[in-house]
Amino acid sequence: MLHKVLALAVLSEIITNLIKTLAPNLDKAYIPPIAGIVGIILSWLTSVGLFSTLGIPVKYALVDYLLTGVIVSRGANIVHDLADRLNQEPA
Repeated sequence: MLHKVLALAVLSEIITNLIKTLAPNLDKAYIPPIAGIVGIILSWLTSVGLFSTLGIPVKYALVDYLLTGVIVSRGANIVHDLADRLNQEPA
């Protein structure tokens, strides 16, 4: 499952960078919200919800997609770090 989130994070970065290329005069303050929207849309369209997969109960699937989308929008590096931490054995 975490590989799906990582794939979405990479795709989110690619799409966000494409938007920045297509709109070079875009104010940098708009980039994080755009990345967030891209991440949420990707999570929702692909029905990838990180929290339900980890066994964390979420009352509404849309909330899971929103939260997953925010994580995805932070990019591949943060998702990779999260996956590493989740896969570490407890000390």
